[in-house]
Amino acid sequence: MRVLLSKFCEYGCKLENGRHTMVGIFDDIRVREVPFDHPPFFLCIQIQFEPSETGRDMNLETVLLDEDGKEIFSSVIQGPIPKEPGNQPVKLFLQIGLPPTRFESAGQYRLDVLFNGAKVGDEVLPVFVIQEPEPYDGPSPQ
Repeated sequence: MRVLLSKFCEYGCKLENGRHTMVGIFDDIRVREVPFDHPPFFLCIQIQFEPSETGRDMNLETVLLDEDGKEIFSSVIQGPIPKEPGNQPVKLFLQIGLPPTRFESAGQYRLDVLFNGAKVGDEVLPVFVIQEPEPYDGPSPQ
C-alpha cells in the first residue's frame, strides 16, 4: 500500500462517470489574524494497493495535527480492499470532508495518513499570518 496523492482543496467529489475532481487545491493558508475559522474543506487522497493486498480489511485513518501534535480533526475509513480485474494494482481515490476548522495559531499543521495503524504518508499545511498590502498613494490614472 502506498499514498499516491494527498491534497487539500475547497471541494472534492466523485462524478457520475466514476472520475474524480478536486476544486480549489491549496498548499497553505494565509490569514490576516489568528485564531482563524476556515470554512469547510476537503482532503483528497489517492492510495494504491498491490493485488496481493486485495480482499483484506482496510482501516485508513487521517489525522490533522497542529505544531504541538494536538489533534484538530480525524477520520477513519474501514472496509475491504476491492479487487481489480486482471490482477492489477487497485487505486482508490477518497474525498474526506472537514467541517469548519479553527486554526488557533500560525505554524506548520500536518495531515498524517495511517493504514492499519502505521503511518504511510503525510502532507504539511502551513498557516501564515500576512499583513494587508499598503494602499497605493501614487497618481490617479488619467
